[in-house]
Amino acid sequence: MKHHNKTFEDIYSIDNDQVKNKLNFDKIDVGDMSVEEYINLFKFFLKDFYSILFDQCVRLSWMRRNFSYYGKKTILPMQKNSMILNIAFVKLLRRHVGIDIQLITRSSFFTKLELYFDDFFPGFCEGNPFTNPDYYKFPFKNVTLDFLLAVWQLDDRMELLKEAEKQKMSYAVFVDYIINHVYSENEELGRRRYEVRQNQDRNFPFCIIDTDKKLQALKGKKRKHV
Repeated sequence: MKHHNKTFEDIYSIDNDQVKNKLNFDKIDVGDMSVEEYINLFKFFLKDFYSILFDQCVRLSWMRRNFSYYGKKTILPMQKNSMILNIAFVKLLRRHVGIDIQLITRSSFFTKLELYFDDFFPGFCEGNPFTNPDYYKFPFKNVTLDFLLAVWQLDDRMELLKEAEKQKMSYAVFVDYIINHVYSENEELGRRRYEVRQNQDRNFPFCIIDTDKKLQALKGKKRKHV
């Protein structure tokens, strides 16, 4: 991954002069706590919450991907599986487990997070997160789930995440960092390969889109219809 000099203005980590709705700490009221106490409590809570959420998503993905039907094993992405396999899996859960998981598995959050698991844990399905949870632990201390979803489509996403971990970036600082990175890449390429998407999806208030991959996906769909 190429490291680019800082050339684009920060917009997430600070309020510049052009921002109308600036954050005014003097106007924040959080009850009996100080704002600093509130921030620290919130940070502790979210890190713990995201850690638990990640562990459970790993287990759910492992359970789903160990399912096979007529000798056909579940693969990712899920749309590559046959309709017969997917229907059989859904019926098994609804009728015999008695619980439907599509509330989670059909969400944009889960489908994008799941794409990281083979990078994080080689031989993902060969082990067992229920009996060997240490192998399947989230690989970062500073970086949290929200970082992953911002760069899920980028080829150099692991390098970007490692840099965020190394520099102990906050989410806002990381977003400014990757905006500078992809805009610098666009300038060197002489075209708009990467696009910044924000507030266009209720599940993803921010993410970077690789338009080359978007075009490849569209071409793949057209070939299927030929």
